[in-house]
Amino acid sequence: MTNLEHSDRSSLLKKYLEEKCTQQEKTIVEKWYLSIGEDIPLADNEIIADMVELQKRLKQLPEAHYHSNRGYIIAIAATILAFIIIGTIVYLLPTNDSHSKHELVMEDIAPGSDKAFLSIDGQPAIALEGKNKGIVSNGAALGYQDGTTIARTENAKTITLSTPAAGQFQAILPDGTKVWLNALSSISYPAAFTGNERHIQLKGEVYLDVAKNAKQPFVIHTDQQRIEVLGTSFNVNSYHDDGRTFTTLVAGSLRVIDTKTKHQVVLSPGQQAIVNGKDFIEVKASGIEDSYAWKDGLYVLHEEPLSQYALKIERWYDVKVDMGIYGDRRFSAIIPRDAKLSEVLQAIELKSNIKFIREGRRITAMK
Repeated sequence: MTNLEHSDRSSLLKKYLEEKCTQQEKTIVEKWYLSIGEDIPLADNEIIADMVELQKRLKQLPEAHYHSNRGYIIAIAATILAFIIIGTIVYLLPTNDSHSKHELVMEDIAPGSDKAFLSIDGQPAIALEGKNKGIVSNGAALGYQDGTTIARTENAKTITLSTPAAGQFQAILPDGTKVWLNALSSISYPAAFTGNERHIQLKGEVYLDVAKNAKQPFVIHTDQQRIEVLGTSFNVNSYHDDGRTFTTLVAGSLRVIDTKTKHQVVLSPGQQAIVNGKDFIEVKASGIEDSYAWKDGLYVLHEEPLSQYALKIERWYDVKVDMGIYGDRRFSAIIPRDAKLSEVLQAIELKSNIKFIREGRRITAMK
């Protein structure tokens, strides 16, 4: 499938999920998935793009169709449970399968969901309804995307949207800019953008699709950097897990400034700026799709230390994970964010031989 045009590939994926493929087309899709990690490297950006496309297709399926064909979809894409790619694909079984080699007997922990808190001018936070997934701000009012009004904002100055552990949310800012918040993240922005620039504050991880306005540049502030854009799409990871902030440009151009050293760089699409408090900003080529796959329902890991992946697990499942002596071991995987915790742990166990014990919401790798 890597030799097919992207439009043909997407069309074939859609036909496969809708069970409209001919036997020959079905064979092509299945052979492609089974060859990932053997003949086709995980780092191939086209593969990541296909996985993201497949995840989107799955979300578009009617609920009844999704459930009735769940086993069919798992058998090939494995994007509903989990699959690991290190040389080959390992398909995982549901945790209640009596033939599973390792089974967590405790009650499983579900993945995160759409939930957030909204605060206006420092007032007590309002818990937002997850079923609505996002909010829209038009300067005079804040409301859900279905049109339901949450609060009037004519006299408001600052709006803060934040997500808890195991939470994510979307928002459309007063200028039309679209933002996606990962777990334990927040943005603060004015009820209406005035002046020569549009300023927002950001913490955690946020993907932004900035509305173009050359006369009013968009400026993002984090603890370590200032990002200046005109109209672009990019991902900012400012969790500071290892003291670094990552800004990955998807489209357009932007300037990243280290607020401590005043060093600055201008990024082109496909580049990532790493601010680490040193005398320079590191710039490297980065896979575009895997930088924001989280917002489309996937975690894409390329030789990532397990200690770093553990932090993602903690934020998304609201647990504590201790990888112990295995923290430096590197791990490659494509794992759906809607997988249950037991499935994620089984994925790691199957390919690394690391075993886990769980006590409540604390996970520990066994020596």
